[in-house]
This record gives sequence, C-alpha cells and structure tokens, in this order.
Amino acid sequence: SNPSGSTSALSNLMRRLLLALVSWSRCVLSSREVDGRGGFAAVYEDVSHASLGLMQSSGRALLTTRQADKRRRGAVEGPFAERKHCNGIDDSGFSHCYPDLMFVGVSKCGSTSIVAYMLAHPQVIMQTLDEGKYGWTVNNSAKGDALTDQFMIGGEKNFMLESHVFDNHLKSNAQLQVLNWATAPQVPNADVGKYLQLHYTPNYFYFPDTPFHIADVYPNAHSIKYFVILRDPVKRAISSWKFHRALTWESRSFQQIVEDGISERQTLEICYAAELAKEPASSEARVVEELPVERQRQVLNSCFWGLPDSHDRTLPMETPFTLMHAHVDKGIYVDQLRRWFSILGRENFFVLSLEEWVQDPMAWYTDLAAFAGYEAVGPEGFRDRAELERVLSKEYNDGGAIGAPGAPKPEEPSAELKRRLAVFYAPYSEELFSLVGRRMWNVSE
Repeated sequence: SNPSGSTSALSNLMRRLLLALVSWSRCVLSSREVDGRGGFAAVYEDVSHASLGLMQSSGRALLTTRQADKRRRGAVEGPFAERKHCNGIDDSGFSHCYPDLMFVGVSKCGSTSIVAYMLAHPQVIMQTLDEGKYGWTVNNSAKGDALTDQFMIGGEKNFMLESHVFDNHLKSNAQLQVLNWATAPQVPNADVGKYLQLHYTPNYFYFPDTPFHIADVYPNAHSIKYFVILRDPVKRAISSWKFHRALTWESRSFQQIVEDGISERQTLEICYAAELAKEPASSEARVVEELPVERQRQVLNSCFWGLPDSHDRTLPMETPFTLMHAHVDKGIYVDQLRRWFSILGRENFFVLSLEEWVQDPMAWYTDLAAFAGYEAVGPEGFRDRAELERVLSKEYNDGGAIGAPGAPKPEEPSAELKRRLAVFYAPYSEELFSLVGRRMWNVSE
C-alpha cells in the first residue's frame, strides 16, 4: 500500500511513466487515480483496448502496412550508405529507416548510461517512443534534450528513449511493423547515409519473442549490430527488485521473488527437458537453443507462455511492463544469449559486463564504437579524448534517485538470501563464461 500522504504524488509519477512508455499508442489514459490495488492495471486496461488504426501523429495517420512496405526511392549517400534499409513516407523528401544498431539489454546493468554515450556521438541518431523526436532533429538540436526533458524520472532515466516495439507476444508482424514506424525518426533523404540509427529497449534481451520478431520484421536483421551488457546476476536481481519496489509496483519481499523465480525456472526446465526428449534420435540438440528456429519458437510457446507457473505474471501482458518483475530469471543469461546467437548470428553481437566496463570505460567505448562502425574520436566523432572522457563521466539511472515520493527505501536483502541466489546462479554463469570465452565477473562475490 502507498505511504500516507504520498498517494497524489505517486499518482502523478505513475502517470508520467505510463504516458512515456505508451505514447506510441496515441491513447488517452483514464482519468481515474492510480492509487490502491488494481489502479495500475485499470489504467493499462484503457491503453490495451486502443486500436492501432487510431494512432496518429501531428494530425497525420501513421504509415499503413502497404506504405511501410514501399521501398524508399532515390540514391543514398554518406559514410553509412551501404548499411541503410529505408522506406519512403511520401513525397516530402523524408524517410523512415530500419535501425543499424540495437541495444537489447540487460536492464539494471548500466544500459541507460551506455546508450546515452552512444547517442551523444554526432553520427548516432535514435528511435524513440515519439517518432524519434528525442533522438533526432534535422540539426540534431533535440539530442541534447534527450536526457533532460520532461520524461526524465527522478532526474535519471528517460523512458522515451525505449522503443518497446518487440516485447510483445500476441501482436502480428504487421502490427509490429506499424509500431516500429511510430518510433522511427523522419530523416531527410539527403542525410540518411550520414547517420547510424540506434534502437534501444533493455527488456528485449529477456523477452523470449523478441529475436524472432526482429528476424521476421526487419529485412536487415542479420546485418544489424547488437549490443548486450550483463552484470553479476545477484547484484542485478537486487537492483531490479529495489528499483520496482521503490516505485511501489513490486509488493513482494526479496525472499518471495527469490522463491518465485527459482520455482518458475524449475518448472520451465522440466518442460524444456520433456520437449527435448521428443526430438528424433538423430537430433544433436542438447539445449532448446540448438533446435531449429521454428522449433525453438514452438517450445517457448508451450513451456514459457503456455504454462501459468513458468514465468512471472505479476504485471499485465502486452504492455511495455510485461515480464519486468522477472527479477531472478532475467539473470540466467546463457540461454537468452544462445537464443539471440542462434537466430541473428553470433558475429553480430558485442557482449560485455558492467564489471568489465567500469574497469576501463574509455577502452570499452572505443571497442564498442569500432564494432558499431563509427569512430569514437576523430573528425566525425568526439573532438578529442578529453571530450569523450567528459561524456563518459556522467552516469545515468543508478536507481538511487528513482522512487515514489515519500516511499521508504527498500531494505538490503540478507546475506543468507544473497548466498542462496549466488549458489543458484553459479552453474548458469559458468555456462555463460564458457559460451563467451571469458569470465565476466567474480562469481564468489
């Protein structure tokens, strides 16, 4: 329940979050107060019943599927011309393009900061919840506002920078395409080849359907460069729980989320084992992610979505919040990474950990930029190392400044619970280290 005297302030905060995360739907939220039990779901019920056909922007109907499938005409020039895949809107001289870069997670691992550092580069623009408004303008003037505008929560995090197109389970490819164009910036045709377009949503990495959706919807899915940052899963789970607890969205104790998460994973793995046992004797698949792609999708539909106790269900389905309370299961990175590798190609992924990043941010950013295909420092990048160091010195969304006004600070979990979770995660982390070829954090911490 909400602390006494904080209901109105909490209502305002929750409404700002909801408006930011669902602005792509162009829906009008209910005027009822977001207070008490069920208020959160009640507001979202209004959003979930809105029709995609009603989406409008600046009085102009968004792209229809036929328009979205129309190829952009005209030559593309610039350093990134060969990488661009775009569609024309009309004869206005502007284009919507598919992303060149995707930062897909993981939440509570430092992704907000690194995405901010990428967006700060003069050659990077961004998809956002309002047609790229906060990631692009013709003269790039709005990019500087992307981390300071009205959608900042607690002075730390701008939810408008998260696109939330592909963390949907039930939407068709045509619906996902419409949502995608609703987040893509309108770029002058003459400038298309001058910029790399970044698409960011930290919930993507865990959401089972996301890599399948991307492969289905994006014609350039296998040439996009994907970025993933991980973290010691015990620390990530605690950070995630505290973050949502501070917002009063998460009512469970840390002990309860540990017990729920472990139980859900056990149920999921029993189902996975049963599905693998159905494979012919000739199959060499040891894990679900080694099955053919469509068979993987069938198994996930049966075992993850098809069972009521194999995944977190504390937040509404088909919203940007779906699965955000999977605090424990999100830290089992190895099966998630294998899935993304198998569907979109291991060679297209840049994977690091927060523990690695903090040891040498300058070196890691330089490597990240090289993998993305832009120069960190130089004529088309930051002026010099000093400018890049100033950019990297700013941290965003450590979670400490975000919370419902007046809400008590979440308590620190006990050492016993931390040890229990560390023991649970240890074998999965060892598998991950074997997959990526290096130890990304100290599992004994």
